[in-house]
Amino acid sequence: MIIYIVVFVLYFLFIIITALRSTKKVETMTDFTTGGNKMGLLLGVGTSIATWVSVASVMGVPGNIYSRGVCAVFGWVAGWFLATALMPLIAYKIRRPEVPTRTFPEYMRLRYDPFSEKSPIQIFAAIIELVGYFIFSYIQVQGFGIVFSTITGLSFNISVLFFMAILIFTCLGGFESVAATDTLNAAFILVGVAAAMVSVLDNTGGLGNIMQNFVTTTAPAVEGQAPLIAGILGTPWGTFGASALISIFMSNCLGSTVAPHWVSRFMAPRNAKTASLQMFVVLLVLIAIFIPLITIGMGAKMLIPSLPADKTTDYIFPTLIVNYCPPLLGALALTAICAAAVSTANSMLLHCSTSLIYDIKRVIQGKGASVEEDKKTTKELRIAILSLGILAVFCSMGQFSLLAMGFTYVYGAFGAVFFVPVWLGVYWKRMNHLGAFISMIAGLIAYMYCMRFGVPFGLPAFLFSVICATIGGIIGVAVGKKPPLEAYEQFFSDKPSAKSLEAAHRIRRDVIV
Repeated sequence: MIIYIVVFVLYFLFIIITALRSTKKVETMTDFTTGGNKMGLLLGVGTSIATWVSVASVMGVPGNIYSRGVCAVFGWVAGWFLATALMPLIAYKIRRPEVPTRTFPEYMRLRYDPFSEKSPIQIFAAIIELVGYFIFSYIQVQGFGIVFSTITGLSFNISVLFFMAILIFTCLGGFESVAATDTLNAAFILVGVAAAMVSVLDNTGGLGNIMQNFVTTTAPAVEGQAPLIAGILGTPWGTFGASALISIFMSNCLGSTVAPHWVSRFMAPRNAKTASLQMFVVLLVLIAIFIPLITIGMGAKMLIPSLPADKTTDYIFPTLIVNYCPPLLGALALTAICAAAVSTANSMLLHCSTSLIYDIKRVIQGKGASVEEDKKTTKELRIAILSLGILAVFCSMGQFSLLAMGFTYVYGAFGAVFFVPVWLGVYWKRMNHLGAFISMIAGLIAYMYCMRFGVPFGLPAFLFSVICATIGGIIGVAVGKKPPLEAYEQFFSDKPSAKSLEAAHRIRRDVIV
């Protein structure tokens, strides 16, 4: 136990020092929201890995493999990998503008509503972003609480309060602070999951024993549940049906490519080439992370056939580590989970606050550009991060389990709403304001209907929602006006006109000094 505490304290101290140093570099609004659009490849890869690998990955993937079978690899891991492979196609276009936007809702305004003073499409996108990322933040707090309570023996509710302290330091410096601490967290995640995999292989006698047990066991995930059908964990669909698994795959794949936090990360690199290249590097590093996570999930079924009735499968990773890992390796592995929770939560709270203050409040008020106004907005953003973080901590005390499935639901909603306006927006000049708005409304309504009443025609929920959104978008393009040059020129030309650059500066309310 002493080793666990020492490693945790050292990790938290290093995170706090890194965050405070990064905070001093924040001088402008652009610094706070996108790190000044000057992020290099190393920080870009680090923050992207740490954001991808959240508690939904580190705890949710092993938990789903443990309870659902190898189908979790197809639904979650394969979906995330394909999403990462597709992201360079979006990253290059999003970062191509000479004057890049600062937030995802601001991108929506520039692309579809460049001349509106109080853009409805920016506000609508910000509301969807705010709700989705608050749920994401809640999930990270929950994952941290599970790990910390497992290690210390403290109650879950007390454990999540410790999360609040580290969150304060890592968020208040804005994107610069988030990217710096994320890169450190990515290193911890790599080392931690590798250490956990080594322990699992050592305790089970190797991968052959793990596979043999996995495809023959009938032990339920939780004691008291009905026994599993022998071999079901090794089947492609596992305990899911084909339609449900395909919908999960599409949500994690296509929905992820247009998730606002990814679009925002594509704005931060110093140029379009760096934005694209970082995602190729991320794809390679993810292999080194997810192979251990898959091994851990399958090995856990051999070492711990069923969890106690009062535990969910979200507890399988920390329970496995505490019971089977040597103290030092266990401390590294559990620190990796905390790193995953912290790195994703600080990013999501940053997006929540920018949605609320920058993209909703600032746009509605219509304040002009000034150094004083930027300083005021930055201060309000920090207050919003702190307030939303505290709210997420107290909401997590309800312990409603989401983790991997929670991410899938939100990614599905993001994809249903934003897939058409993002992909068509950067690859089709004719895509217009009306088409974007109709597609978002149609996609949102269709996805909510599927979640509440089931999917018509037996289609996967995500596919049905995107079909509705696409039809709505095409109708809007057909009956709506052709978009002005200023709405799309920066995404299609390396030499945009002065009017396009002026429109981008006006939307950002840049302070010219």
